[in-house]
Amino acid sequence: TPIIIGVSQGEAEFMGIETIAAIVRAFREKMNLPVFLNADHFKDMAMVESAAKAGFDSILFDAASDSWEDNIAKTKQAVDLVKSINPNILVEGELGYIGVGSVVRDKIPEGAVIDESFMTTPEQAKEFVFKTGVDLIGPAVGNIHGIVKGYKENININRITSIRAAVETLLVLHGASGIGDELLRQAVKAGISIIHINTELRVVWKDGLTKSLKESGDEVAPYKILKPVVSDLKQLILHKVGLFHG
Repeated sequence: TPIIIGVSQGEAEFMGIETIAAIVRAFREKMNLPVFLNADHFKDMAMVESAAKAGFDSILFDAASDSWEDNIAKTKQAVDLVKSINPNILVEGELGYIGVGSVVRDKIPEGAVIDESFMTTPEQAKEFVFKTGVDLIGPAVGNIHGIVKGYKENININRITSIRAAVETLLVLHGASGIGDELLRQAVKAGISIIHINTELRVVWKDGLTKSLKESGDEVAPYKILKPVVSDLKQLILHKVGLFHG
């Protein structure tokens, strides 16, 4: 079962791009599993270049909050840069602003596209792919980054279907944390090839760590404190993988 490890620009700055690439490469070689590394929502062109040179398998250059024209121009620049380093690296672009950050929110982020009349259209997707040359696109189809308290996301399955029919590039669903299992199954059937989950993982990590710290008493060894946290994360990840590939 293919797994994609997504690394945000902030995480890459914290850990180091080369270090992350080396860890994933070592894991892939040792376990002989189809594990791929994605630079997620990179906005800095220098970091895009570093990720490509470090051997990332895919890079999402995110200019979705810019104007339509600037998004196309900047994304094409990223595509040209990455392909000049390694033509086998997949480059993704994002259409439509769906908020930023892996957070639990009290309300829908300002400017996020949730109304059907403002969602990505098949025509926009086709134009974007043609003008940028991207390998993947992340459309706005009712999805939102993070988790909004009390809000039930309503992914537009019909819009996914129509976009899938309009372009040959792979479709990516961002902001899938908090979306129900059945709706995600429908999204996959409609044409979504890659699904991004982050906030749910971080919430489980934080809750598990908080609980483990309270229960660990005088224990100070990080690997012992983190053991139940890793177990909780593993259960969630296995569920999601089974859901997406089931």
